[in-house]
Amino acid sequence: MHNGPAGEVHHDYADNDHVKFLIAFMDPGQPYSCVQWGNMPNGGSSQMVEDTGSQIWSLFESQSATPSTVWIDHEMRVHDKMNGAGSWSLASRIDAMLEACGPLCEDGGCTTTSGDVNEDAMLNIQDLITMVNHILDSSPLMDCALESADMNMDGTVNIQDLISLVNAILGSARSAELNGTAVVEYLTSGEDMVIKINSDIDIAGVQLSMINVSQLDIEMKDNSHINQDANFSGGINRYLAYSMFNQPFDSRTTEILIFSGANLGVDDFQLTVADINGDALILSHSQKGKTYRTGPHSFELADLYPNPFNPSTQISFSLPMDDFVKLSAYDVRGNEVDVIFEGAQSVGQHSYTWNASSLPSGVYYIRLQAGKLVTNQKALLVK
Repeated sequence: MHNGPAGEVHHDYADNDHVKFLIAFMDPGQPYSCVQWGNMPNGGSSQMVEDTGSQIWSLFESQSATPSTVWIDHEMRVHDKMNGAGSWSLASRIDAMLEACGPLCEDGGCTTTSGDVNEDAMLNIQDLITMVNHILDSSPLMDCALESADMNMDGTVNIQDLISLVNAILGSARSAELNGTAVVEYLTSGEDMVIKINSDIDIAGVQLSMINVSQLDIEMKDNSHINQDANFSGGINRYLAYSMFNQPFDSRTTEILIFSGANLGVDDFQLTVADINGDALILSHSQKGKTYRTGPHSFELADLYPNPFNPSTQISFSLPMDDFVKLSAYDVRGNEVDVIFEGAQSVGQHSYTWNASSLPSGVYYIRLQAGKLVTNQKALLVK
């Protein structure tokens, strides 16, 4: 799948003149990430499948049906869907997406200065407030303003960009690489939750998101010079703690109190801790004596190698915690065709070889599950 700013017509042709059929039964106007688009569910029709041959024709060959064309815009939203689209239909919808895309799709792209999120040609407190509102999801940015807000160009606007903006406004020079780490403990105190952060360097900012059905009050202990902002929307509590003058927190031990949050677990939180440069610290999480992430390890299923393959491929993944793992393979209809590994695994990197010699050529999906965490990777077997 291509992901260009002008949107993409998913009705493509390979060098061998075979159509790459892409079926996407999703609601128009709804945004989906590349991961959501690419993941294969366990059955059902809400799926995206790409084929370089004709293996999956049977998925949509019903009553002389023709392949569907799906238009996806620069925000990963379904603009339109059509069966048997002709050249006029293709072009008119592309033109409509280009017009809606605005300056992002014009020749030369955006020219807004990095950090100038209100696009007034100045870096000041207004940009800071605007970025805070975006991170808290109270007033999301769009188009060139959104591009300008991503100051470290990592594809996400968060506390790291906010600290970078503060430094840009103050004209502060970047310090040497700090490469900080921190241990994060999730402790219960009666009906409340205390998040205790012990870092080996000075902290300049914290961003916290947590899933909960209702709004929760969040408060940082001490640190009277630190700004604290919060917002609740869509079942997510968002919280920011930072200094408008990039002054570090009072101590390298920071405690955040979440009232009535004792029932929450590590999986309900997303936490980013940043230093005075705006770089994220490597975090190790623990709750009730169990370590959930140590060092740089995260829950990730790496690209298969080789892919396409015949008949074996190497599957590598990393775990942020000791857990029971199931690594399995599914066909395009969502049927489990092989269990590659099932059992206990420790935190860190792991690798297995999948031999698919007993299966026919086609598209398969490798599924990794560890506790509540699930991810998928597409595999192409060519014999």
